Amino acid sequence: MGLVDGLGVSTGQRVLLIWSGNQGVEKLQQAVEELQKEVGDSGKVQVENIERLTLSAHPDSSFDVVISGLIQPCSYLHTTDSLGEVCRILKPNGDLIVIEPVNESAENGAIKAKDKLVSTVKLSGFVDISPPEKVDLSAEDMRSIQNSLSLSKEFLVVKITSKKPNYEVGSISQLKLSFGKKKAEKSQEEVAKVWSLSASDMLDDDIELVDDDALLDEDDLKKPDPSTLRATCGDGPKKKKACKNCTCGLSEELEAEAKSKKKTATSACGSCYLGDAFRCASCPYLGMPAFKPGEKVVLSGTQLKADT
Repeated sequence: MGLVDGLGVSTGQRVLLIWSGNQGVEKLQQAVEELQKEVGDSGKVQVENIERLTLSAHPDSSFDVVISGLIQPCSYLHTTDSLGEVCRILKPNGDLIVIEPVNESAENGAIKAKDKLVSTVKLSGFVDISPPEKVDLSAEDMRSIQNSLSLSKEFLVVKITSKKPNYEVGSISQLKLSFGKKKAEKSQEEVAKVWSLSASDMLDDDIELVDDDALLDEDDLKKPDPSTLRATCGDGPKKKKACKNCTCGLSEELEAEAKSKKKTATSACGSCYLGDAFRCASCPYLGMPAFKPGEKVVLSGTQLKADT
């Protein structure tokens, strides 16, 4: 029985055979010769080490079939990174064949469970993934794999086949979706009819027109205060100050207030009326004659300012 029996390789295909580890040269040569017979003179078989796959820089969509793990004993555990590179160099709808040691159920040390290997292939971008198929190896190859991976429990070697999707990596597929029947387009006459309003329609008693007065509320009907309509210069939290070329009347108003403004001082101690002898050092009545108790005394602006 040959090494490539049952792999489904056909005439004219470009095949990449991936190997790893320290497999014998004789087995590698045998696999290449058998594959070359399958693809014929119109096909081509190429060999690559899995560790140098990314460094080889194969062009996109270069191969029809990629086979990894065929040469035994093979202890390589495929990752999404390595299989993702394989997906890149495979042609759309190309075949991938992966052979790897796995555990029957839960993970066993370094190796994956069977379903975890299927998930790894799926996450790498492949579809139509077959159930894991057990591969029968010699006792010598099984011991070699067990020693390479330091496995203490029983394991098995399985083969999984899958395909790259039938489109190029990075390509865009335009899909037109339709979720219902398309409504018939209205004619120009129907559209114009919707927006037309004749004079007879305006006289129709069935048409309700909006009353303009209904659009106003009570606040809109109130007469505004004339003072609120006047522009005021310098409104804000600070003291009002007229503009240089004030035209709203604020300048005249402030000037009149300054002329008529009078300041009234009140006594804090109640003895200021007795004269300077009874007045504090900061008393506004200092220097003024005594006055009657309760008499209102008006001070000018200059009297309220401190001497400099």
